[in-house]
Amino acid sequence: MAPLIIAALYWLMFLLIKLVTSFEFSNEVRLIINIVGGIGALVVPILIYSIIDFKLTQRALNQVGRDWCEKHSLEFKTVEMHKNHFALIYHQDNKKMRKKFRARFIPTTWFVKSVEWLEK
Repeated sequence: MAPLIIAALYWLMFLLIKLVTSFEFSNEVRLIINIVGGIGALVVPILIYSIIDFKLTQRALNQVGRDWCEKHSLEFKTVEMHKNHFALIYHQDNKKMRKKFRARFIPTTWFVKSVEWLEK
């Protein structure tokens, strides 16, 4: 799924540049368009993909947190992303509690394969 998204973003950038370069410009303007367009064609799809990846990962992790809170009859707050783990924030008896976990995803997708709950 992820390679398909990246390929689609690069294809859209190719079409956009092809559209813009089909217009008649002076040599100086064409040079600027080629430089800016070339850099943009490489960088913009990566930036867009990173935003998509972050949002889909956050959505999958929030679902893991919601399922755990529902199973234990607790009030879900949010899931924080850290370097080596994730932290589920929930309320228990009006106290803010935290539970750490690691999630493994199916490669190139945002489907959670397994969840490992960590002890403090």
